[in-house]
Amino acid sequence: MTDVVFHIDEDARWEQLLNNLEYYSANFGETSKIEVVINGPAVRPFNGFDVNPERGKRIRALADAGVRFTICASSLHNRQIGEENIPSDFIAIVPQGIAELVARQGDGFAYIKP
Repeated sequence: MTDVVFHIDEDARWEQLLNNLEYYSANFGETSKIEVVINGPAVRPFNGFDVNPERGKRIRALADAGVRFTICASSLHNRQIGEENIPSDFIAIVPQGIAELVARQGDGFAYIKP
């Protein structure tokens, strides 16, 4: 199966993204690399990650299943969210989300934006 990069840049799309990820990971996670790039307003929940503990549990479960989560340092900075708020044990901080998307697509990943 094809490797995929999911892109989320809208806070309102988290539920849809997580539903898509859970399905894709369960059905194709054994044969695909899966990455999520978080940037723009979608970083807002990380200004107090425990505000939505259910979302956090779902993200952690997906990360434990092999989904790679990356978050844009530039978007965090622009929203005055300290990098110390990011659970670094399962979310990697990248300098720029857009550059990460370009790199993954250059590696042959399919782009998905729920």
